[in-house]
Amino acid sequence: MSPYLLTGIAAGAVGLALGFGTAHTIDGQALAREQAANAAFIAKINAASAKALSSSLAKQQAAESEVSAIEKKFNDEVSIHSSDSLYYLARLAAGTDRLRVRVTGCSPASASEGASSAGSADDSAAYGYIYGPTASGIFQVAADDQTEIDKLTALQTYVRAMQEQGFVGR
Repeated sequence: MSPYLLTGIAAGAVGLALGFGTAHTIDGQALAREQAANAAFIAKINAASAKALSSSLAKQQAAESEVSAIEKKFNDEVSIHSSDSLYYLARLAAGTDRLRVRVTGCSPASASEGASSAGSADDSAAYGYIYGPTASGIFQVAADDQTEIDKLTALQTYVRAMQEQGFVGR
């Protein structure tokens, strides 16, 4: 073999090694730039996610606080109405209070029942009193109705609060 051939082969091998080394270095630098850009992009996404999470948590805590206030108000109203109802039911049942109603075209069974001028000549209003147990039953229906009204009011307030917070569409 000729020394030139060996020198040529050696020079070619060195050239290939230098070419691959240079390409590897250039590719490594491009990869490093791409990795840095990806890291910056991921950091930006993480910052936006953290900001959105913080905002969502604050919104959720505000909604929870508002719902808690609504629930407390509802429970307080139910408690007040319940105690009032029990008080009036007991007084109606005991005969301490009487349920007075407006009547027309009737006359009292006896003068002691307390109907005032029933069926008077000038058609003025007359009043009578409902029998105690019947009055208690009527009052209980009214108390139950008030409980349902309280529930609906609390539900409407809750939905309105959720709409204002953006959790429920309008």
